[in-house]
This record gives sequence, structure tokens and C-alpha cells, in this order.
Amino acid sequence: MNFDFTEEQALLRETVTRWAAGRHGLDTAKRREARRHAGGFDRAGWRELGELGVLALPFAAEAGGLGGGPADLLAVAEPLGASLATEPFTEALVMAGTLLEAGGEKDALGRVMSGGAVPAAALGERGGRYNLHHVETRARPEGGGWRLFGAKSAVWQGGAADLFVVSARVSGELRDPSGIGLFLVEADAVERRPWVAADGSLAAELSLMETPAVFLECDVADALELALDRTWLAASAEMLGVAQMLFDQTLAYVKTRVQFGQPIGRFQAIQHRMVDGYVALEQSRSMLLRAAALGDSAAIAAARAYVGEAALAIAHEAVQFHGGMGVTDELVIGHGLKRIQMLARLHGDPGVAAARYAEAA
Repeated sequence: MNFDFTEEQALLRETVTRWAAGRHGLDTAKRREARRHAGGFDRAGWRELGELGVLALPFAAEAGGLGGGPADLLAVAEPLGASLATEPFTEALVMAGTLLEAGGEKDALGRVMSGGAVPAAALGERGGRYNLHHVETRARPEGGGWRLFGAKSAVWQGGAADLFVVSARVSGELRDPSGIGLFLVEADAVERRPWVAADGSLAAELSLMETPAVFLECDVADALELALDRTWLAASAEMLGVAQMLFDQTLAYVKTRVQFGQPIGRFQAIQHRMVDGYVALEQSRSMLLRAAALGDSAAIAAARAYVGEAALAIAHEAVQFHGGMGVTDELVIGHGLKRIQMLARLHGDPGVAAARYAEAA
């Protein structure tokens, strides 16, 4: 099996790498400035990604996209992670965009792919933890349309979103997967309470009180599974990019930080721990490439479980080796740790991913 990127994928990766380096470049001052924008990131960067075609990449040509596959997601998400990009490619575009595509919402998806709108997936509820079938929010037909009643929590990028894809129950009991519908809701129709996530992005809780909504015609179970697979794959690739950056920064640091008259990188205990990090990175990359090549839920869940744990371990080591400075806003180390903490829990933590892999296996 060939795990190498094609020439087109390598070019895509290089394009995103150059763009991210120019716009972000691991500059913590730029990152703080971006987080001060309304919504928690600079919309100009989002529009630039649309102009580059990156926002159209994951979606089929029939929907107006570029028909990219799993390997293309890796080629984009990893360099975005390595630069600590603030544009919400993984948590906003991939999850919500896939659901819009499944529902045949070409107009809304077109706004997203051009960079003119930011979507968000409002799927989680209090008490549901990571179970996307735990849906208390109700949908009621009214006057040829639909109205939603309920609340959604932990809506990633919900503070920035222009439109939401909301899950609501049209029939059945609390966790009955067959009674769930997906709905498109414009941001000005909902009441939202924004809150700042660990990585500085702006999440939200939504209150839905007779909220007008457009029903998305699709197989909800299949749409949610595909969206989750794509999101977990992109999140794992982004975590790998962040972890690789943290490892490289830490390796350079232990070669120059002097204690007891010599660089700490010469101490055997430090060398062993750095080797452990290197091995974890290579194993993570191998599992991601395998998951992209196979494209099935089991391989993606296995990669998600492993990469989530490995990236967190590498981030914690990076913070420890840098000492107290590692958790300040002055170094990229703390920023990287917070980004990994958020991505590792995006629609399911490593434990949830491991359980899904066990079920599939």
C-alpha cells in the first residue's frame, strides 16, 4: 500500500503551509490579535482560504466542491495545526459543511465554501456527553416549515457562526437514532450565549424557542457518521501538526537550556523522553495515513484514540521541559497545549474513539 501523497496533494500541502506561515507563523502576538476579532478569528483569513479553494476541498463536485478525499484533509489540517491557525477549518467547516452537503443545501454550502459564511454544528446537549443521538430538542412542523424548541451546548465556533446545522427530535424517545432530523438555522434566528473555549475560540450555547428552521432531507445516521469520521480525521491531523511543532520547539530548547553546566538535552533521562515523543509522532503519522488510505470508521477511530493521547502527552512534556514559561501566552507551547486539549475532545475524547473502534472491530 502506498502511503505517499500524490503530486497534487503534496502541492496542496505546500500551498497551505506557505499560506499559514505567512498569516500566522507561530507569532503569539498575531494569535492574540486574531482572537480579539469578533468571533475569535480574523474573517479575512477565512475568505483567503475560500479563495484558495481550501474551504471547498472536502465536498463533492456535485455540491460545488473540489471532491477531496481523506488524504487531502490530512494535507490541509496538519499544516494548519503546525502554524496554530485560528481559522476554524476542522471544528466548523468539516463537521457542519458535511451535514449541509448531505442535506443538499447547495446555497448555504456555497456561502461557506466561498468564505462568505462560517457554519457551526449544534449537536451536543447537556446530559448527552458525546452521544450525538441524545437529542431532547424538539422539532414541530408549522405552516409549511419547522420550529425548534430546546437548547444546545458546546457549539464549537458557535460565537462566530453565521448559520447552524441543528439536530432535533421529530419522533421517538430520548436516544432513538431513527427519530432525529437535521435543520438549517440562520444565526440571527437564535439566542446564543458565547463563551471562550480553552484554545481561545468562541463557542456558544444556543436557546431555541420557536426558532424557524429548514429541514434537511438526508439519512441522518449516515450523515452524522460521515461528518464525525471526517471531523475526527481532520482533528487528528491538526493535533499531529501541533504536536510536531511542539516537539520541534522543545528539541531546539533542550539543546540550548543550560543546567549544571551543560545543555539539558545531554542528560540521558531527557533524551529518553524526547525519543518517546519522536516514536509517538511517527506512530501517529502512520496510523493517520493508514486511516486515510482505508477511509473506514474503525481505522479513523483507532487513529483518533491514539493521536489524541499521544498529542496530549507530547504537549505536557513540552510544557514541563520549558518550565513555568511553557504555560504563559508569550510562548507557543501553552497555545499548542490548549489547542490540542480542545481538539482531543471535539465530539468525543480518546476514550470514546477507542470504544467506537472496539465496537467496529
